[in-house]
Amino acid sequence: MHTDSELTDDEATDLVIREIRMHLEEGRKNFALRAPQRLAVYLLSGLLQSSGLSMVALERLMSEQEISGIRSSHDGRVLRRYMSGETRMTWPTYRRMIFLAIANNWFRMWVARDLFFRTLQLEAAQITARQLIRRLKKGQPPESLPRELIAASFFQTFEQQRHEDLLVAKRAVERSSESRELAHSLGLEI
Repeated sequence: MHTDSELTDDEATDLVIREIRMHLEEGRKNFALRAPQRLAVYLLSGLLQSSGLSMVALERLMSEQEISGIRSSHDGRVLRRYMSGETRMTWPTYRRMIFLAIANNWFRMWVARDLFFRTLQLEAAQITARQLIRRLKKGQPPESLPRELIAASFFQTFEQQRHEDLLVAKRAVERSSESRELAHSLGLEI
């Protein structure tokens, strides 16, 4: 097991293969890096329940906070599209929504950590799947790729994503006093 990702080689490989299969079943030409609908629904349901806000009020708040994908929307339409799966949420928007929940004390820290960690795993699996699809020849099944290659690619991508996220967090802390206060209150040393 790789302690940073908390996944074994087999679990990481299966996660990537599942992402490849889902992409191939969709029949889309481009591989979209997006939060799965079930995860978006889980997050939004949690936000609505813990905040006590209506979907319209929550979307207005997110629009005021300038959360990407929600700008200038005030009627709940964007959130309804995320919930229905009509629109898939980007990973940065997903993370910003988690930060909104933390900043407003809507989620406990262990819930937010679990969501962030799962986000890192799934995003790394999607990026790895997109890279590996380029290696597959037309009609070749994803299982034909060596499992060792899939696992190694996943863990390399996972580490790169963690490093990039840390750099983004450091920049945010440097630019924003609110971010510095939030990081300090969370006990993060960024």
